[in-house]
Amino acid sequence: MPSNLTKQLQFLPAKKFNSGTGDSTVGGLITGLPSNVAASQDNQTLLGDRIVFGAADALAMSDTSIGTLYGGIYQYVQTYSGSTGTPTLHRLAFIYPTDMSVAGSAYPGLDALMVVTPDELSATLAFPGITLGVFINTLTKGNAWWVQIAGKTTCLYCANNASQFYVATNVATFAANQGVYAAGSGNNSSLEGLVTPIVGMTFPTTMAVLDQMLNSYIGIAEDNNGASATVIVDMIPRLYRL
Repeated sequence: MPSNLTKQLQFLPAKKFNSGTGDSTVGGLITGLPSNVAASQDNQTLLGDRIVFGAADALAMSDTSIGTLYGGIYQYVQTYSGSTGTPTLHRLAFIYPTDMSVAGSAYPGLDALMVVTPDELSATLAFPGITLGVFINTLTKGNAWWVQIAGKTTCLYCANNASQFYVATNVATFAANQGVYAAGSGNNSSLEGLVTPIVGMTFPTTMAVLDQMLNSYIGIAEDNNGASATVIVDMIPRLYRL
């Protein structure tokens, strides 16, 4: 990917940023070029590219029948074709775990950290993996498209207590201005990629639990929607590669 934080978007095959099912060809399929222009001169979208939208930009690029986009940073990534789950709107996008290595992200090879998966690491309640961002539309597995990696975004809460932080007899409290975390509800289609609050539900009884909390933090809730509902989250920047 380029060595800059963001670049001007040059090529967008869909009319709206959160529409379609992704690019089957990385960068989108160019069917023709003006005369005397070589394909190598084109500034096509590359894996790892990022773009910043303000509030007006994001709204203009939103297919509101699917969802409303907000100001933030968006990144172009490859989805893992062998995932069990489908990359789904409002769910978390995790870095494909096999690629989280120096060997998988060193020049001159492609930066494999730009491969994301909807799959969590465990089938049961546990740490779900390293979150890169949030899917802004539902994609075809194996296609490349944009995910949001910072700013105001929409996530989906898990059912009450169905998270890695669940403690028997305790009930989570849902409120604005409190932390939102990767739920770690388990690797299946109905549960993966969800988020949760932890207030009222648990506390760091061990260093391992504290570590899970720190590595699962997504951002701050802007509303007080409850379990199994969408929530607007101010997501911290998730910049694993600059």
